[in-house]
Amino acid sequence: MAPPIENPYEERQTLLLERIIKNVDLLDEALQELNRSVAEINNQNQEITIVAEMWNGYHRNVEFNLQNMETSAAVGAGAGAGPGASG
Repeated sequence: MAPPIENPYEERQTLLLERIIKNVDLLDEALQELNRSVAEINNQNQEITIVAEMWNGYHRNVEFNLQNMETSAAVGAGAGAGPGASG
């Protein structure tokens, strides 16, 4: 039986694969740290999001009430029934 033919590039390929694996591991660690940081930022921003939603609700209520006040004032002025008209 003839001896197996050795790959002359095997050592170099092994070294390159080791470097690639090491770099992929470093990339994985960096991405995990990035994910942790983004999760922390999202948690901190949650309170801001809640306040913004509350503000939008108040803003819609104010607009609604102002429109109703304008409508009521226009109807009241047109009918001649203002405050103190009955008396």
